[in-house]
Amino acid sequence: MDSKDFQLLVNLYDDARRSYSFLGKRVSLSAPAVRDRLIRLKRHGILKGFMLVIDSSIFDRDDVLLFFDGEFSRKSVHAAFEVPDISWVAWKVDGRLHLRLWTKDEREVTDNLISILGVRPSTRAFRSRKKLKKPLSVIDLLIMDSLVDDPKVPFRDILISTGLSAKTVRKHLNNLLWKKSMSIDPILGAPTNSGELIYPIAVAGRVSMEQIVGIMGESAQIHYTIDPPMKHVLCRADSLTDVLTKTRLLEKIKGIKSVTITLDREVLISTNIRHSLIRDEIIKSR
Repeated sequence: MDSKDFQLLVNLYDDARRSYSFLGKRVSLSAPAVRDRLIRLKRHGILKGFMLVIDSSIFDRDDVLLFFDGEFSRKSVHAAFEVPDISWVAWKVDGRLHLRLWTKDEREVTDNLISILGVRPSTRAFRSRKKLKKPLSVIDLLIMDSLVDDPKVPFRDILISTGLSAKTVRKHLNNLLWKKSMSIDPILGAPTNSGELIYPIAVAGRVSMEQIVGIMGESAQIHYTIDPPMKHVLCRADSLTDVLTKTRLLEKIKGIKSVTITLDREVLISTNIRHSLIRDEIIKSR
Protein backbone atom coordinates (compact mmCIF):
# COMPACT_ATOMS: atom_id res chain seq x y z
CA MET A 1 0.00 0.00 0.00
CA ASP A 2 2.01 2.94 -1.28
CA SER A 3 1.26 6.63 -1.68
CA LYS A 4 -0.59 6.04 -4.98
CA ASP A 5 -2.95 3.59 -3.26
CA PHE A 6 -3.62 6.20 -0.59
CA GLN A 7 -4.30 8.97 -3.12
CA LEU A 8 -6.61 6.64 -5.05
CA LEU A 9 -8.69 5.85 -1.96
CA VAL A 10 -8.94 9.55 -1.04
CA ASN A 11 -10.25 10.31 -4.53
CA LEU A 12 -12.84 7.55 -4.22
CA TYR A 13 -14.38 9.54 -1.36
CA ASP A 14 -14.65 12.50 -3.73
CA ASP A 15 -16.57 10.61 -6.45
CA ALA A 16 -16.41 6.82 -6.57
CA ARG A 17 -18.43 6.63 -9.80
CA ARG A 18 -15.74 8.34 -11.85
CA SER A 19 -14.08 6.28 -14.58
CA TYR A 20 -10.69 4.61 -14.20
CA SER A 21 -9.39 7.16 -16.71
CA PHE A 22 -10.63 10.14 -14.67
CA LEU A 23 -9.28 8.73 -11.39
CA GLY A 24 -6.00 7.96 -13.13
CA LYS A 25 -5.56 11.59 -14.15
CA ARG A 26 -6.13 12.65 -10.53
CA VAL A 27 -3.35 10.37 -9.23
CA SER A 28 -1.05 10.24 -12.30
CA LEU A 29 -1.82 6.65 -13.24
CA SER A 30 -3.15 4.97 -16.37
CA ALA A 31 -6.70 3.56 -16.38
CA PRO A 32 -5.41 -0.07 -16.37
CA ALA A 33 -3.12 0.77 -13.43
CA VAL A 34 -6.08 2.20 -11.47
CA ARG A 35 -8.14 -0.92 -12.17
CA ASP A 36 -5.30 -3.22 -11.09
CA ARG A 37 -4.69 -1.27 -7.89
CA LEU A 38 -8.38 -1.36 -6.93
CA ILE A 39 -8.45 -5.13 -7.55
CA ARG A 40 -5.37 -5.53 -5.34
CA LEU A 41 -6.85 -3.36 -2.58
CA LYS A 42 -9.98 -5.55 -2.61
CA ARG A 43 -7.90 -8.73 -2.57
CA HIS A 44 -5.95 -7.50 0.47
CA GLY A 45 -9.16 -6.68 2.36
CA ILE A 46 -8.62 -2.91 2.37
CA LEU A 47 -11.42 -1.98 -0.05
CA LYS A 48 -14.51 -4.01 0.84
CA GLY A 49 -17.12 -2.22 -1.26
CA PHE A 50 -19.13 0.99 -1.42
CA MET A 51 -22.01 2.60 0.47
CA LEU A 52 -24.57 5.17 -0.68
CA VAL A 53 -24.61 8.05 1.82
CA ILE A 54 -27.60 10.41 1.65
CA ASP A 55 -28.21 13.80 3.25
CA SER A 56 -30.85 12.87 5.85
CA SER A 57 -32.40 16.36 5.58
CA ILE A 58 -33.98 15.12 2.33
CA PHE A 59 -36.17 12.93 4.55
CA ASP A 60 -36.63 15.59 7.26
CA ARG A 61 -34.49 13.57 9.67
CA ASP A 62 -31.54 14.30 11.95
CA ASP A 63 -28.19 12.63 11.30
CA VAL A 64 -26.67 11.12 14.46
CA LEU A 65 -23.48 9.15 15.02
CA LEU A 66 -23.23 7.05 18.19
CA PHE A 67 -20.05 5.41 19.48
CA PHE A 68 -20.29 2.46 21.89
CA ASP A 69 -17.17 1.24 23.70
CA GLY A 70 -16.81 -2.44 24.57
CA GLU A 71 -16.10 -5.81 23.00
CA PHE A 72 -19.41 -6.62 21.35
CA SER A 73 -20.31 -9.96 19.82
CA ARG A 74 -21.61 -10.46 16.29
CA LYS A 75 -24.98 -11.33 17.83
CA SER A 76 -25.17 -7.92 19.55
CA VAL A 77 -24.08 -6.18 16.37
CA HIS A 78 -26.89 -7.77 14.36
CA ALA A 79 -29.42 -7.08 17.12
CA ALA A 80 -28.47 -3.37 17.11
CA PHE A 81 -28.76 -3.33 13.31
CA GLU A 82 -32.43 -4.35 13.56
CA VAL A 83 -33.37 -1.21 15.53
CA PRO A 84 -35.51 1.17 13.40
CA ASP A 85 -33.82 4.28 11.92
CA ILE A 86 -30.37 2.63 11.68
CA SER A 87 -28.53 3.67 8.51
CA TRP A 88 -25.42 1.58 9.12
CA VAL A 89 -23.50 -0.22 11.86
CA ALA A 90 -19.70 -0.52 11.85
CA TRP A 91 -18.20 -3.28 14.01
CA LYS A 92 -14.60 -2.34 14.77
CA VAL A 93 -11.64 -4.72 14.95
CA ASP A 94 -11.35 -4.06 18.70
CA GLY A 95 -15.04 -4.89 19.30
CA ARG A 96 -16.43 -1.34 19.55
CA LEU A 97 -19.51 -0.19 17.62
CA HIS A 98 -20.19 2.95 15.61
CA LEU A 99 -23.78 3.50 14.42
CA ARG A 100 -25.40 6.09 12.20
CA LEU A 101 -29.03 7.07 12.69
CA TRP A 102 -31.41 8.90 10.38
CA THR A 103 -34.14 9.71 12.84
CA LYS A 104 -36.87 12.03 14.06
CA ASP A 105 -36.68 10.66 17.61
CA GLU A 106 -33.07 10.22 18.69
CA ARG A 107 -33.93 9.51 22.33
CA GLU A 108 -36.18 6.55 21.52
CA VAL A 109 -33.66 4.96 19.16
CA THR A 110 -30.79 5.51 21.60
CA ASP A 111 -32.78 3.99 24.47
CA ASN A 112 -33.45 0.91 22.34
CA LEU A 113 -29.75 0.56 21.57
CA ILE A 114 -28.77 0.97 25.23
CA SER A 115 -31.25 -1.79 26.14
CA ILE A 116 -29.71 -4.13 23.56
CA LEU A 117 -26.02 -3.31 24.09
CA GLY A 118 -26.13 -2.79 27.86
CA VAL A 119 -24.10 0.44 27.84
CA ARG A 120 -24.64 4.09 27.02
CA PRO A 121 -22.86 5.64 24.03
CA SER A 122 -19.45 7.06 24.90
CA THR A 123 -19.62 9.73 22.19
CA ARG A 124 -22.36 11.31 20.12
CA ALA A 125 -22.03 13.43 17.00
CA PHE A 126 -25.14 15.28 15.84
CA ARG A 127 -26.13 17.04 12.63
CA SER A 128 -29.64 18.47 12.75
CA ARG A 129 -31.89 18.38 9.72
CA LYS A 130 -31.84 21.52 7.64
CA LYS A 131 -34.69 23.03 5.68
CA LEU A 132 -34.13 22.38 1.99
CA LYS A 133 -34.55 25.29 -0.40
CA LYS A 134 -36.07 22.92 -2.91
CA PRO A 135 -37.12 19.27 -2.54
CA LEU A 136 -35.55 16.69 -4.81
CA SER A 137 -37.39 15.93 -8.02
CA VAL A 138 -38.88 12.54 -8.80
CA ILE A 139 -36.06 12.07 -11.31
CA ASP A 140 -33.44 12.71 -8.62
CA LEU A 141 -35.15 10.23 -6.29
CA LEU A 142 -35.46 7.54 -8.96
CA ILE A 143 -31.74 7.79 -9.74
CA MET A 144 -30.88 7.72 -6.04
CA ASP A 145 -33.07 4.64 -5.53
CA SER A 146 -31.31 2.82 -8.37
CA LEU A 147 -27.97 3.19 -6.53
CA VAL A 148 -29.04 1.90 -3.11
CA ASP A 149 -28.22 -1.77 -3.57
CA ASP A 150 -25.04 -1.17 -5.57
CA PRO A 151 -23.70 2.41 -5.75
CA LYS A 152 -21.27 1.29 -8.48
CA VAL A 153 -23.98 -0.27 -10.65
CA PRO A 154 -23.18 0.11 -14.38
CA PHE A 155 -24.59 3.25 -15.99
CA ARG A 156 -26.73 1.24 -18.43
CA ASP A 157 -28.47 -0.45 -15.47
CA ILE A 158 -29.47 2.96 -14.09
CA LEU A 159 -31.04 3.78 -17.47
CA ILE A 160 -32.97 0.51 -17.45
CA SER A 161 -34.07 0.92 -13.81
CA THR A 162 -35.26 4.52 -14.18
CA GLY A 163 -36.45 4.50 -17.79
CA LEU A 164 -34.67 7.82 -18.30
CA SER A 165 -32.38 9.00 -21.09
CA ALA A 166 -28.61 8.95 -20.71
CA LYS A 167 -28.45 12.75 -20.93
CA THR A 168 -31.03 13.18 -18.17
CA VAL A 169 -29.38 10.64 -15.87
CA ARG A 170 -25.91 12.16 -16.28
CA LYS A 171 -27.20 15.67 -15.58
CA HIS A 172 -29.15 14.74 -12.45
CA LEU A 173 -26.56 12.26 -11.14
CA ASN A 174 -23.74 14.81 -11.42
CA ASN A 175 -25.92 17.44 -9.71
CA LEU A 176 -26.78 15.09 -6.81
CA LEU A 177 -23.10 14.36 -6.24
CA TRP A 178 -21.97 17.97 -6.67
CA LYS A 179 -24.55 19.30 -4.20
CA LYS A 180 -23.71 16.50 -1.74
CA SER A 181 -27.33 15.39 -1.66
CA MET A 182 -25.68 12.01 -1.77
CA SER A 183 -22.19 10.59 -1.92
CA ILE A 184 -20.64 7.19 -2.47
CA ASP A 185 -18.17 6.19 0.22
CA PRO A 186 -15.69 3.33 -0.02
CA ILE A 187 -15.96 0.78 2.79
CA LEU A 188 -12.50 0.11 4.19
CA GLY A 189 -11.40 -2.91 6.20
CA ALA A 190 -8.34 -4.09 8.09
CA PRO A 191 -5.56 -5.19 5.72
CA THR A 192 -4.76 -8.90 5.53
CA ASN A 193 -1.02 -8.44 5.07
CA SER A 194 1.70 -6.73 7.08
CA GLY A 195 3.73 -3.68 6.13
CA GLU A 196 2.34 -0.31 5.07
CA LEU A 197 -1.13 0.55 6.35
CA ILE A 198 -3.96 2.76 5.10
CA TYR A 199 -6.36 3.39 7.96
CA PRO A 200 -9.01 5.86 9.21
CA ILE A 201 -8.92 7.80 12.49
CA ALA A 202 -11.54 9.91 14.27
CA VAL A 203 -10.07 13.06 15.84
CA ALA A 204 -12.37 14.71 18.40
CA GLY A 205 -11.69 18.32 19.34
CA ARG A 206 -10.72 21.59 17.75
CA VAL A 207 -7.65 21.04 15.62
CA SER A 208 -6.66 21.98 12.08
CA MET A 209 -5.81 19.52 9.33
CA GLU A 210 -2.41 21.22 9.09
CA GLN A 211 -1.67 20.12 12.67
CA ILE A 212 -2.88 16.59 11.97
CA VAL A 213 -0.81 16.29 8.78
CA GLY A 214 2.20 17.69 10.64
CA ILE A 215 2.21 14.65 12.91
CA MET A 216 0.47 11.89 10.94
CA GLY A 217 2.21 12.60 7.64
CA GLU A 218 0.25 11.60 4.54
CA SER A 219 -3.40 12.06 5.53
CA ALA A 220 -6.64 13.61 4.26
CA GLN A 221 -9.96 14.62 5.81
CA ILE A 222 -12.82 12.51 4.45
CA HIS A 223 -15.70 13.63 6.72
CA TYR A 224 -16.34 15.92 9.68
CA THR A 225 -19.01 16.75 12.23
CA ILE A 226 -19.61 20.09 13.98
CA ASP A 227 -21.47 18.96 17.13
CA PRO A 228 -19.12 17.92 18.65
CA PRO A 229 -16.20 18.96 16.41
CA MET A 230 -14.74 15.76 14.97
CA LYS A 231 -12.62 15.06 11.90
CA HIS A 232 -12.60 11.69 10.16
CA VAL A 233 -9.19 11.34 8.54
CA LEU A 234 -7.62 8.75 6.24
CA CYS A 235 -3.94 8.13 6.98
CA ARG A 236 -1.03 6.09 5.67
CA ALA A 237 1.79 4.65 7.77
CA ASP A 238 4.81 2.39 7.24
CA SER A 239 3.91 -0.03 10.03
CA LEU A 240 1.64 -0.64 13.03
CA THR A 241 4.40 0.74 15.28
CA ASP A 242 4.39 3.93 13.20
CA VAL A 243 0.59 4.15 13.60
CA LEU A 244 0.70 3.85 17.39
CA THR A 245 3.62 6.28 17.77
CA LYS A 246 2.00 8.99 15.66
CA THR A 247 -1.41 8.51 17.29
CA ARG A 248 0.06 9.03 20.77
CA LEU A 249 1.81 12.20 19.61
CA LEU A 250 -1.40 13.52 18.09
CA GLU A 251 -3.31 12.92 21.34
CA LYS A 252 -0.98 15.41 23.07
CA ILE A 253 -1.92 18.33 20.80
CA LYS A 254 -3.82 21.10 22.58
CA GLY A 255 -7.51 21.06 21.73
CA ILE A 256 -7.69 17.35 20.94
CA LYS A 257 -9.97 15.31 23.22
CA SER A 258 -9.38 11.88 21.68
CA VAL A 259 -7.92 10.06 18.69
CA THR A 260 -9.48 6.75 17.73
CA ILE A 261 -8.28 4.29 15.12
CA THR A 262 -11.45 3.11 13.41
CA LEU A 263 -10.63 0.02 11.35
CA ASP A 264 -13.77 -1.93 10.51
CA ARG A 265 -14.23 -5.67 10.99
CA GLU A 266 -17.70 -5.61 9.44
CA VAL A 267 -20.08 -2.93 8.17
CA LEU A 268 -23.83 -3.56 7.95
CA ILE A 269 -25.74 -1.18 5.67
CA SER A 270 -29.50 -0.83 5.78
CA THR A 271 -30.67 -0.75 2.18
CA ASN A 272 -34.23 -1.15 3.50
CA ILE A 273 -34.32 2.26 5.19
CA ARG A 274 -32.83 3.89 2.09
CA HIS A 275 -35.36 2.36 -0.29
CA SER A 276 -38.26 3.03 2.09
CA LEU A 277 -37.44 6.71 2.69
CA ILE A 278 -36.69 7.42 -0.97
CA ARG A 279 -39.90 5.75 -2.17
CA ASP A 280 -41.97 7.61 0.43
CA GLU A 281 -40.58 10.87 -1.00
CA ILE A 282 -41.42 9.74 -4.54
CA ILE A 283 -45.02 9.12 -3.48
CA LYS A 284 -45.20 12.58 -1.83
CA SER A 285 -43.84 14.25 -4.98
CA ARG A 286 -46.40 12.74 -7.33
